[in-house]
Amino acid sequence: MTSLFHFYGTYLAGLALNIEPKTARLLAKYAGQGVLQQAPQTRLNWHSDCTPVYPIHTGCSDSDINNLGPFHCKLAFTYFPAFGEHKEAVAPSANCFDGPALIKRPATQLSKSQLTMVPDLLTCQPDSRFARTMLNDVIFKARYHHKVQLMSEALFGCRLYVYQNTWPLEHWQALCQCWLATCYALHCWQHGQPLKLSGSDWQMQKNARVQYIYRRLCALYPKMIKTPNSVSRERLWVSLLSDYTHPELFENDSKSPRDLAFLEQARLLGRITKAGRIQAINEFKQSHWYKFNLAACYHCHWFAQQLSERGFTQFDTRQCLGFELV
Repeated sequence: MTSLFHFYGTYLAGLALNIEPKTARLLAKYAGQGVLQQAPQTRLNWHSDCTPVYPIHTGCSDSDINNLGPFHCKLAFTYFPAFGEHKEAVAPSANCFDGPALIKRPATQLSKSQLTMVPDLLTCQPDSRFARTMLNDVIFKARYHHKVQLMSEALFGCRLYVYQNTWPLEHWQALCQCWLATCYALHCWQHGQPLKLSGSDWQMQKNARVQYIYRRLCALYPKMIKTPNSVSRERLWVSLLSDYTHPELFENDSKSPRDLAFLEQARLLGRITKAGRIQAINEFKQSHWYKFNLAACYHCHWFAQQLSERGFTQFDTRQCLGFELV
């Protein structure tokens, strides 16, 4: 999915569902943060008590799926597998997922050549049952899991980034379908209800505000394809927000570039020196940047467990921030 979609698409979906604008914007920034951490942040030299901080890698810019990047991060964040569902998706409609349960395949059945290649069962599929299960993991655990409760917004925003990446890049029909699916996901998260694992019977068709923005988005996207640069494309996205002039849109960090807001907030709260030393570790852990990376770390470990349970032990996606997390 496009980098601008992660932020503006999520933001618009939140506004369409009457989520508080400040919350909708924060979720959008969490979803958009995944794009900013696709490449290793080599300039980040932050440390606490001589222990370095390692940002979580959320993807690899290389288009070759067999180059999964550090810690197999592309598999965890930008090429999320459907575990065999693609074999069942033979109908023209992308919304038909009536296949069998997730297929398990022991690692012993993989040939030596497959150990360095991505197995066929790890093919990505738009809006798969497993991708919805990933979102439901947040909705369920937010009720009782203390760690998830502390970062519920960050974890759901991080996983919206993963969920949206299951759709193809730069395709207007896929983008519009992805936006409606984002609306459904946010609706379920907002009301604490799990997503259905298949189908689109979620009553969004009756939401006039959702349908209004959906029509505007579909009408505007062909112009985005013809727009020559990202700055102009971003202006087109901003035009979709013209009907929503809330004071909350103008936060204290609005003067900072959107892509640096999280880093700057973390730098200020942590009172990080020029040498990279984090002087206020407790305040640093309250920053959105830290919470996103904590959520991404949780997702890496959760997904590694899912792979292991299905026999794909050769893909260890676990990452660590480098110091005690909570």
